[in-house]
Amino acid sequence: MRSLVGFRFVGVGLSFAFAAVSSLAQGTTASPQVQVTFYSSGSFLRSAIPGDKHAKFAGRIMDGNNQLAMLTPNQFVTFNLDPGQHVLAANSWMIASPVGGGHLKINLVPGQHYYIGTYLESLVVASKFRVEQRTCEEAQQDNKTTKPLKREHIKEYGLARAVTETLFPICPPTAPAVGTPAVKP
Repeated sequence: MRSLVGFRFVGVGLSFAFAAVSSLAQGTTASPQVQVTFYSSGSFLRSAIPGDKHAKFAGRIMDGNNQLAMLTPNQFVTFNLDPGQHVLAANSWMIASPVGGGHLKINLVPGQHYYIGTYLESLVVASKFRVEQRTCEEAQQDNKTTKPLKREHIKEYGLARAVTETLFPICPPTAPAVGTPAVKP
Protein backbone atom coordinates (compact mmCIF):
# COMPACT_ATOMS: atom_id res chain seq x y z
CA MET A 1 0.00 0.00 0.00
CA ARG A 2 2.82 2.36 0.90
CA SER A 3 4.53 1.80 -2.47
CA LEU A 4 1.25 2.43 -4.28
CA VAL A 5 0.87 5.84 -2.56
CA GLY A 6 4.51 6.70 -3.39
CA PHE A 7 3.92 5.71 -6.99
CA ARG A 8 0.87 8.04 -7.17
CA PHE A 9 2.93 10.96 -5.82
CA VAL A 10 5.62 10.34 -8.41
CA GLY A 11 3.01 10.05 -11.17
CA VAL A 12 1.26 13.27 -10.10
CA GLY A 13 4.62 15.06 -9.82
CA LEU A 14 5.65 13.96 -13.30
CA SER A 15 2.28 15.07 -14.69
CA PHE A 16 2.72 18.57 -13.20
CA ALA A 17 6.30 18.78 -14.50
CA PHE A 18 5.23 17.72 -18.00
CA ALA A 19 2.35 20.20 -18.00
CA ALA A 20 4.66 23.04 -16.90
CA VAL A 21 7.25 22.25 -19.57
CA SER A 22 4.54 21.86 -22.19
CA SER A 23 2.94 25.23 -21.35
CA LEU A 24 6.35 26.92 -21.35
CA ALA A 25 7.15 25.49 -24.76
CA GLN A 26 3.81 26.64 -26.15
CA GLY A 27 4.07 30.07 -24.52
CA THR A 28 7.56 30.87 -25.74
CA THR A 29 7.66 32.06 -29.29
CA ALA A 30 10.63 33.72 -30.87
CA SER A 31 10.07 37.42 -31.32
CA PRO A 32 9.82 38.45 -34.96
CA GLN A 33 13.06 39.80 -36.35
CA VAL A 34 13.83 42.63 -38.70
CA GLN A 35 16.62 42.42 -41.27
CA VAL A 36 18.90 45.44 -41.52
CA THR A 37 21.63 45.60 -44.17
CA PHE A 38 24.42 48.11 -43.59
CA TYR A 39 26.77 49.00 -46.41
CA SER A 40 29.64 51.29 -47.37
CA SER A 41 29.67 51.95 -51.09
CA GLY A 42 30.57 55.62 -51.36
CA SER A 43 33.13 57.01 -53.75
CA PHE A 44 36.75 57.46 -52.65
CA LEU A 45 37.24 60.27 -55.19
CA ARG A 46 34.23 62.12 -53.79
CA SER A 47 35.85 62.19 -50.35
CA ALA A 48 38.08 65.03 -51.59
CA ILE A 49 35.13 67.21 -52.63
CA PRO A 50 33.97 69.49 -49.79
CA GLY A 51 30.24 69.13 -49.18
CA ASP A 52 29.88 65.74 -50.84
CA LYS A 53 27.67 63.47 -48.72
CA HIS A 54 28.52 60.08 -50.21
CA ALA A 55 32.24 59.47 -49.65
CA LYS A 56 33.45 56.01 -48.61
CA PHE A 57 32.99 55.07 -44.96
CA ALA A 58 35.23 52.85 -42.87
CA GLY A 59 34.47 52.48 -39.19
CA ARG A 60 32.19 51.14 -36.48
CA ILE A 61 28.48 50.49 -36.99
CA MET A 62 26.40 50.37 -33.83
CA ASP A 63 22.92 49.58 -32.57
CA GLY A 64 22.60 52.00 -29.65
CA ASN A 65 25.78 51.53 -27.59
CA ASN A 66 26.35 48.01 -28.94
CA GLN A 67 28.94 47.61 -31.66
CA LEU A 68 27.78 45.36 -34.49
CA ALA A 69 30.82 45.43 -36.77
CA MET A 70 33.76 47.32 -38.23
CA LEU A 71 32.51 48.10 -41.71
CA THR A 72 35.06 48.59 -44.46
CA PRO A 73 34.60 50.25 -47.88
CA ASN A 74 32.81 48.27 -50.58
CA GLN A 75 31.38 45.84 -48.02
CA PHE A 76 27.90 45.04 -46.68
CA VAL A 77 26.54 43.07 -43.74
CA THR A 78 23.00 42.10 -42.68
CA PHE A 79 21.79 41.63 -39.11
CA ASN A 80 18.57 40.33 -37.57
CA LEU A 81 17.50 42.98 -35.06
CA ASP A 82 14.54 43.18 -32.72
CA PRO A 83 11.59 45.28 -33.83
CA GLY A 84 11.02 48.66 -32.21
CA GLN A 85 12.89 51.92 -31.77
CA HIS A 86 16.62 51.89 -32.50
CA VAL A 87 19.39 54.42 -32.88
CA LEU A 88 21.78 53.15 -35.54
CA ALA A 89 25.18 54.82 -35.65
CA ALA A 90 28.33 54.99 -37.75
CA ASN A 91 31.53 56.28 -36.20
CA SER A 92 35.29 56.30 -36.58
CA TRP A 93 37.14 53.04 -36.07
CA MET A 94 39.09 54.89 -33.34
CA ILE A 95 36.03 55.77 -31.23
CA ALA A 96 34.33 52.88 -29.40
CA SER A 97 31.02 54.68 -28.82
CA PRO A 98 28.31 56.26 -30.95
CA VAL A 99 29.08 59.72 -29.51
CA GLY A 100 30.13 62.08 -32.28
CA GLY A 101 29.15 59.73 -35.10
CA GLY A 102 26.28 59.79 -37.55
CA HIS A 103 22.93 58.64 -36.14
CA LEU A 104 19.64 57.38 -37.55
CA LYS A 105 16.61 57.05 -35.26
CA ILE A 106 14.37 54.41 -36.75
CA ASN A 107 11.37 52.27 -35.79
CA LEU A 108 12.05 48.77 -37.13
CA VAL A 109 8.83 46.99 -38.16
CA PRO A 110 8.65 43.15 -38.03
CA GLY A 111 8.92 41.44 -41.40
CA GLN A 112 10.59 44.44 -43.10
CA HIS A 113 14.11 44.64 -44.56
CA TYR A 114 15.94 47.94 -44.11
CA TYR A 115 18.93 49.18 -46.13
CA ILE A 116 21.29 51.54 -44.33
CA GLY A 117 24.03 53.38 -46.20
CA THR A 118 27.02 54.60 -44.19
CA TYR A 119 29.00 57.51 -45.56
CA LEU A 120 31.62 60.09 -44.83
CA GLU A 121 30.51 63.65 -45.57
CA SER A 122 33.44 65.79 -46.63
CA LEU A 123 33.55 69.25 -45.10
CA VAL A 124 36.09 72.02 -45.71
CA VAL A 125 38.04 71.49 -42.46
CA ALA A 126 36.88 68.09 -41.25
CA SER A 127 34.47 65.29 -42.16
CA LYS A 128 31.44 63.84 -40.44
CA PHE A 129 29.85 60.41 -40.47
CA ARG A 130 26.40 59.85 -42.00
CA VAL A 131 23.85 57.06 -41.67
CA GLU A 132 21.07 57.10 -44.25
CA GLN A 133 18.08 54.83 -44.85
CA ARG A 134 17.78 53.89 -48.53
CA THR A 135 15.11 52.06 -50.51
CA CYS A 136 15.91 48.57 -51.73
CA GLU A 137 16.17 49.87 -55.29
CA GLU A 138 18.59 52.64 -54.26
CA ALA A 139 20.64 50.15 -52.27
CA GLN A 140 20.80 47.82 -55.29
CA GLN A 141 22.17 50.69 -57.39
CA ASP A 142 24.68 51.61 -54.66
CA ASN A 143 25.94 48.03 -54.25
CA LYS A 144 26.65 46.60 -57.67
CA THR A 145 30.22 45.70 -56.66
CA THR A 146 30.15 45.42 -52.86
CA LYS A 147 31.15 42.17 -51.16
CA PRO A 148 30.03 40.58 -47.88
CA LEU A 149 31.87 41.80 -44.80
CA LYS A 150 34.38 39.24 -43.54
CA ARG A 151 33.28 37.50 -40.35
CA GLU A 152 36.44 38.67 -38.55
CA HIS A 153 35.07 42.25 -38.73
CA ILE A 154 31.80 41.34 -36.99
CA LYS A 155 31.95 42.10 -33.27
CA GLU A 156 30.64 39.98 -30.38
CA TYR A 157 27.25 41.71 -30.17
CA GLY A 158 26.75 41.32 -33.92
CA LEU A 159 27.89 37.70 -34.27
CA ALA A 160 24.65 36.13 -33.00
CA ARG A 161 22.63 38.54 -35.15
CA ALA A 162 24.63 38.35 -38.40
CA VAL A 163 23.10 36.80 -41.52
CA THR A 164 25.46 34.81 -43.75
CA GLU A 165 25.20 36.05 -47.34
CA THR A 166 27.29 35.74 -50.47
CA LEU A 167 25.49 38.43 -52.51
CA PHE A 168 23.82 41.72 -51.69
CA PRO A 169 20.16 41.05 -50.74
CA ILE A 170 17.72 41.25 -53.62
CA CYS A 171 14.57 43.33 -53.56
CA PRO A 172 11.33 41.44 -52.99
CA PRO A 173 8.96 41.34 -55.94
CA THR A 174 6.46 44.16 -55.82
CA ALA A 175 2.78 43.33 -55.75
CA PRO A 176 0.57 44.94 -58.39
CA ALA A 177 -1.41 47.95 -57.18
CA VAL A 178 -5.00 47.39 -56.10
CA GLY A 179 -7.20 47.32 -59.18
CA THR A 180 -4.23 46.68 -61.50
CA PRO A 181 -4.45 43.36 -63.34
CA ALA A 182 -1.54 41.01 -62.76
CA VAL A 183 0.74 40.52 -65.76
CA LYS A 184 0.47 37.01 -67.17
CA PRO A 185 3.61 35.35 -68.57
